[in-house]
Amino acid sequence: MTQPRVAFLGTPAVAVPALEALARAVQVEAVFCNPDRPAGRGRVLTAPPVKVAAEALGLPVHQPLKWKEPATRERWDSLHLDLAIVVAYGHILPTWMLVSLPLGAWNLHFSLLPRWRGASPVNFALLEGDAETGVSLMRVSPGLDEGPVVAQSRRPILDTDDTEGLLVRLAHDAAALLAEHLPGLLAGTVAPVAQTGPTTYAPKLDKGMARMDPSRPAVVLHRQVRALQPWPAAEISLEGQVLKVLNVGPLQATADAPGTLRWDKSGAYLACGDGQALELTALQRAGKPVQPALQALQPWGAHGSKVCS
Repeated sequence: MTQPRVAFLGTPAVAVPALEALARAVQVEAVFCNPDRPAGRGRVLTAPPVKVAAEALGLPVHQPLKWKEPATRERWDSLHLDLAIVVAYGHILPTWMLVSLPLGAWNLHFSLLPRWRGASPVNFALLEGDAETGVSLMRVSPGLDEGPVVAQSRRPILDTDDTEGLLVRLAHDAAALLAEHLPGLLAGTVAPVAQTGPTTYAPKLDKGMARMDPSRPAVVLHRQVRALQPWPAAEISLEGQVLKVLNVGPLQATADAPGTLRWDKSGAYLACGDGQALELTALQRAGKPVQPALQALQPWGAHGSKVCS
């Protein structure tokens, strides 16, 4: 029996474990990812993590800029593919591409669908204080993350989780989920089930989400800091200087007015609107590296108390 011809579509590091799992199980005919982009302070042209991983595996890589270009369709059609696995690719796939696959296109989406369809599901699960998140293996349909679901894996969200660390663990969950269900996908025997229940959407993040509002409860700001890693990163303003807040510790009761930042050898604490203070453990001043909070606050003294905005 002829082995189905399989492609993988993905771009960031979170997609790499699934690509590696797929390549261990079948011959991957093609890998599609975004084009190389300038990165870092030197704006050096840099290959996306999936391209790096694919080349290390000896797999052919394609990096179309747009799926609407005739050349992209010609390349896709020339591969005569049967099935595609998609993980954080970053494109809305055209209907012609979906219907070209006899065995379908299947997406590993980092949420418990229909909770958090859209671009930033893990960030919003943290922002909204969800107790758990997970990975959904779903058939790609023309609608945004609306396709039927084959299976889900679940993972509790801990108070110490941030988006970056949680995505690392979910990436490996996704690889395991794919390995478990790949035989059924290849045989065309899976029976996906339509999504049911309340639907929520997680739009793209934007810089306007970064500013922390100390009048809000401390637990809300705690979630904001953890959810906005690594970008756009939560921030406060101290005497006109923006400080990015990269890590936080436990909450503690305070009598300080909301917005008061108090620091001494015991730590740095931002008073919030519910009578609790949020410990700030890692900060970054403009043009400086990430530092322990007390070190970053040295320009304002070894200890002090100031009002943030």
